[in-house]
Amino acid sequence: GNFRYIRFVILAVSVLHLAFIQASGMAFNTAFVVLSDRKSSPLYDDYEELVNRTGSANISFDWSPSYLPLAQRRYPFDAVQRSFTFAASFAGGLLGTFPMLYVLRKLGAHMTMIIVGAVSSLLCDLTPQSISASFELFVGFATVPVFPVLGDIIEQWAGVKETGLFVAILSSHMEIASLFVLPVGSLIAEKVNWPTVFYVHGLICVFFTISWLFVYRDISLPKIQKPKSPLHVRNKHHDLERLFQPPYRAIFSSTSIWAVFISAIGTIFVGQFMGIFSPQYFTSVLGYSPTLTGTLTIIPTIAQLPLKAIAGVASDKLKLMSEVCKLRLFNSLACYLGGAIFVVIICVPPAMNTSVATVLIMIPFILGAFTTGGFHKAAIMISRQHASFIFGIVHVVATLSLISGSFIIPLITPDNTFHQWRIVFIIFIAVLIISNTFFIIFARAEPEEWAEMKIQKEFSQLSEEPR
Repeated sequence: GNFRYIRFVILAVSVLHLAFIQASGMAFNTAFVVLSDRKSSPLYDDYEELVNRTGSANISFDWSPSYLPLAQRRYPFDAVQRSFTFAASFAGGLLGTFPMLYVLRKLGAHMTMIIVGAVSSLLCDLTPQSISASFELFVGFATVPVFPVLGDIIEQWAGVKETGLFVAILSSHMEIASLFVLPVGSLIAEKVNWPTVFYVHGLICVFFTISWLFVYRDISLPKIQKPKSPLHVRNKHHDLERLFQPPYRAIFSSTSIWAVFISAIGTIFVGQFMGIFSPQYFTSVLGYSPTLTGTLTIIPTIAQLPLKAIAGVASDKLKLMSEVCKLRLFNSLACYLGGAIFVVIICVPPAMNTSVATVLIMIPFILGAFTTGGFHKAAIMISRQHASFIFGIVHVVATLSLISGSFIIPLITPDNTFHQWRIVFIIFIAVLIISNTFFIIFARAEPEEWAEMKIQKEFSQLSEEPR
């Protein structure tokens, strides 16, 4: 009926709002190529003349004098500055998780994401005037609630038999952001100028924040009678807050929740290859040009979108096995099958057949789409009303995995040879097998005792009119 139609309108607006909040934070990645390119600066000829005159390339040179228009200024970061600038958004996300979870619980998803959307848009538009690692720290801090809010949206708006579909669509926000930012941001930076990349992304974020403002609504206690007395609502506010307060000790004592966390560590640690390190692998090991590399690395992202939707619907509709067996099946398709493909990759070096090696390296990351019917869905089924907190911890786990991988993988592959990358792939195989084995043993498809929504008891008592 109309309610079903409204839910899917909310789903569409939600995934686009989440995607363009993330896109506003990712805009820096595409603009960086131009803003750091000294050769495209109008001052490059002066620099070359100075180098020829002094006979040294290690000279101090101001690439961003105040008299130049902003679009013509350049910021050629050294390796350390570049690393810290890119890592700053991860660090901001890590530091902001628990404060933002508190805000999310106090204000609800609707108001929190309005604030986040407005702040993200503002920060995006201010970035051209504030190119620095410290500024990117604030950008990362601002986008923290994007992942935790998935739990709120799914718990409040997904039907009982549509959890997998909602998980699949909402978790696609990263792919949607990447598919927009990478081609559009690069085109704007190259054909217009690099500050415009930020302005365009900021404006689009404003548009979807306004859409969220008018379309999305928080649902409070949807399955119980609504109290009629405003005074009674105020008197019961403390009790409701207590009911939705995450029981931290019970949560971190649950093996089923640790199954979700450990599975997230495995899949995210491995998945960062395609997002962060694949350009190096495609150019240095497979021998592709930078332009072709940009096209090839986006193929797994495109392929994941329909596969996530298929996995989400299948996990809801498949009736041949129990819910917990479906969780194990879909997570294993991502991890065990992905690990098996890595074994083949190790045995088929690019020197044997570059085309085959290229296709093989994409498959494990495309298979990662199946986790929407695995640990992502398990997190919702286990935690119920505490899903936003659980997704917040998954966000922490993801950030730690990204930070650790950002240091570990470069240390193993200083020369970017296939022999060095083979060691990385062996680590990927071990991580996928260990994390998924733990998930298979301890995952469950029912709410833990601390997540049981005691509607007939506590909720119904809170909804009764005062006698």
